[in-house]
Amino acid sequence: MNASRSDFATIGHRAARSLLLLVGLLAGGIAYPGAPALAQELCPERFHVLVEGERLSLPFCSTHPIDEPNAAVERIVFSIHGVGTNAETYFRNMIRAAERVPGALGRTLVIAPQLLTAAYVENLDIGATDVFWNMSSQRFWGGESGSNEAHPRAVSISSFEIVDRLLAQLAEPGRFPNLKVIILAGHSGGGQFTNRYAAANTFDGEALRQRGVRIRYLVANPSTYVYLTEERVVPGVGTRDEFVVPSADLTEACPGFNTYGTGLEDLEGKWSYLAEVGGERIREQYGKRNVIYLKGMDDNDPEGGSLARGCSAMMQGAHRLERGITYFNFIEHFYKERGGHNHRISFVPGVSHDHGGMWASDQGLLHIFDFRVGGETGR
Repeated sequence: MNASRSDFATIGHRAARSLLLLVGLLAGGIAYPGAPALAQELCPERFHVLVEGERLSLPFCSTHPIDEPNAAVERIVFSIHGVGTNAETYFRNMIRAAERVPGALGRTLVIAPQLLTAAYVENLDIGATDVFWNMSSQRFWGGESGSNEAHPRAVSISSFEIVDRLLAQLAEPGRFPNLKVIILAGHSGGGQFTNRYAAANTFDGEALRQRGVRIRYLVANPSTYVYLTEERVVPGVGTRDEFVVPSADLTEACPGFNTYGTGLEDLEGKWSYLAEVGGERIREQYGKRNVIYLKGMDDNDPEGGSLARGCSAMMQGAHRLERGITYFNFIEHFYKERGGHNHRISFVPGVSHDHGGMWASDQGLLHIFDFRVGGETGR
């Protein structure tokens, strides 16, 4: 459902709250923390949807109103947070990156959705309809939103579906008539989201391209990826580009290694969005999506904070950098006999697990804003 004027605060009130966020950025600067900062505030805006007649609301931060036509906007950039749920920090750091690109803020809508979990809603003053997820993986992997005794919700929605609906509003003909590209940039847990959403969503299709709008996905430094088959890198041989179905001993030790979201098995049940799409369609469409794997060269700590260390994660590699390289090699391997793919990998020197450093890097500016440092600003 598209948000209407009545669904939002007045434009003046909304603009004032957004201005406060921008003033805080410009006056104080934004640090690039090495570990995830925890959410200290809720984003001020709400995107409302109806599910079976009940309202659910997604908090977000945005540089521009999303429910008013704006011919200046040519690019929409999503900055998708990780486990810290600190959307406001991701929002501000994307603005800081945009400031490196001459004129970018005038023609770019930066938006940071806030995917809350039950642990955070106890500490933040959430609204009666604000949507949240019971487990962190559910919000990043497309699971259904939650409910609890303190914050009961009569209905639920997949995190992928609510983003589908948000994108549908943003891409409406006439909303942003000069819109050319939508960038979905996710880091850490947000990178898990963009990897799986790029593979599974059905919004990115021919109808959108016929309107002259394309989508690009930036998958930056996630802990894990969704594999398209049972194959994993051959263990113990020192290479990262040979893949086989794991031995019986390995699968017995880690029987859930290929269940969703590290594989595509067992989609039925709590992953209803993905079950409806189906594994075959996911495999067929993912290779066609414009995906960039943005890797911090120093994000190579096997003991790094919030790094997934379960057996299914460890089968993907020892640390985030290794897992990203291995996964890109898997994509090359999988699509070699299937007509190729539209994915690329890009390395950011001197940056570890730091979304601000990734966004503001030369490589980040190229893939987010089509801006080559020392060259021309892309459109």
